[in-house]
Amino acid sequence: MKKHYQTTQDEPVQNVAFSLENKEAKWWKWVFFGLLAITFIALPLMSLDAGMSGDEQFQMDQAKNVYNYYSTFGKDTTAAHFREEWNLAHYAQSVDNLAYAIAKIGNIEDQLLVRHVTNSFCGWLLILLGGLIAFLITGKWRTAIFVALLMFFSPRLLGHSFNNLKDTSFATAMLFGVYSFIRFYKEFPKPSWKTLLLMALGIGFALGVRIGGLLLIPYLGLFGLVYFIKENSFKGFTHKNGLLFFWKLVKWGVVVSIVGFALGILVWPYGLTAPIEHTIHAFKGQSAFATAIRQLFENSIQWSNMLPWYYTPKYILTTIPIAVIIGLLCFFILLWKDKKNYFYYFIISFAFFFPVFWIVYTNANVYGGWRHSLFAYPPMVVAAGLGFNLVVEWVTQKIVGKSDNLEKI
Repeated sequence: MKKHYQTTQDEPVQNVAFSLENKEAKWWKWVFFGLLAITFIALPLMSLDAGMSGDEQFQMDQAKNVYNYYSTFGKDTTAAHFREEWNLAHYAQSVDNLAYAIAKIGNIEDQLLVRHVTNSFCGWLLILLGGLIAFLITGKWRTAIFVALLMFFSPRLLGHSFNNLKDTSFATAMLFGVYSFIRFYKEFPKPSWKTLLLMALGIGFALGVRIGGLLLIPYLGLFGLVYFIKENSFKGFTHKNGLLFFWKLVKWGVVVSIVGFALGILVWPYGLTAPIEHTIHAFKGQSAFATAIRQLFENSIQWSNMLPWYYTPKYILTTIPIAVIIGLLCFFILLWKDKKNYFYYFIISFAFFFPVFWIVYTNANVYGGWRHSLFAYPPMVVAAGLGFNLVVEWVTQKIVGKSDNLEKI
């Protein structure tokens, strides 16, 4: 049965705005899924003309080694120590391995074609996940449309979606983890088994690409602590109900972290041979790249381990769409108006701010533009989409408020 909304002089402005938006909600939903359908076809087609990236040959060689490792049930251990001087064995690179397996089983000679098409679907998943996160937070499909359009029209992200399997798949995995975490807190204290499974899969997927995926575990711990304080304040630690609430968060966090870690290790030969020792070794190795290469920055050639502290933030801000920057500004200016979503805004903000901050703080050795921090960009786009939605809501409330005042005159 359809609900009919009638405006009265005493009806709150926000309820009027909601009723106006609700009438078009279905249209926004179909527009979003229409964009998904178009990009699902467009991205693979666009990836067909992509060239080979600098690391692809080594990644293909390692993918072959991983395939041999599992096809021989661990007898061929080349994958566990291949090119250790370049840390190649330290990457699980599960999407590279999947692409190789598809080409091998399907008897497809053009491995690059398979790799690039496979990678394009990771780019498409970023659009899907970004839109779903925006909808989860706001409950409005129009926000998902903002995010989808900003994702697709981001040249750097689009380009990496064609031939950079390592960084694009990692960005997808990290965003998948953020999506599952938001679902978890939306459902808590009674999260569904599907959401718990998604959380474990997110952690496993991220670790199954590179060791940095373990960051999702401390992310989950931090978000859980902030969520607890939001719901119970610090006094919750002194009350029985508060402690039960806290230990339930801890229980599910530990369970999904352990399952996620196990899933990630299963697709990583180097980690599988010595889960704890090799995980620690890989994490230390990838926290500080030993190899420095020359980079073009500010009209000069500079060594990657001697770049100025502002290299990454400046490179990002000068190469992303102006629309994303405008959306971010709107997000930070107007987010205070939406108190009910403060916690979720914190998650999104942390997901894109912390990685860049850490690179700056540690003066990390980075190269390839800002591809090492590519995983920070999709949450940034989500924040920009949320910013545009906040603008629409603010304008809508202003218009409805003026209309309501005119009726009272």
